[in-house]
Amino acid sequence: MANGQTSNEPMLCLTMCAYKREGMDDEDYRKYMTEHHVPLVRDLMVKHGIDKYSMTHSPPPTRALMNKIFDAQFANVADYDCIVQIQFRDIDQFIALKADPEYKRALFADHEKFADTKRTRMTIGYVRDFLRDGMLV
Repeated sequence: MANGQTSNEPMLCLTMCAYKREGMDDEDYRKYMTEHHVPLVRDLMVKHGIDKYSMTHSPPPTRALMNKIFDAQFANVADYDCIVQIQFRDIDQFIALKADPEYKRALFADHEKFADTKRTRMTIGYVRDFLRDGMLV
């Protein structure tokens, strides 16, 4: 299975419901994260055995698509600018990533350049795929 996941072994997933820094427009936010921040963190994630790192940006044009599926159950539209998900097998992997001197040197300060770290919310849970590429897993 992809990312080392087996059907009997759910992965831990850190989910960040992220907001952009005040005054930053949606395209500058997306571009900064994908073209500047991701290259800074990607190799560190590989070094520490992180299995998956993904972002879902939701600027106003995609958020407006919610109007097409809006109903009584799909009524509470989130206002997050981005959902970031990081998957790993053991919390110690992410602890080691954050303790890495390169993380402390380059990434900690970088977050303040694009993210509203006071509003952003996070949680860790188990993730398990049930459908992938249109196929049952």
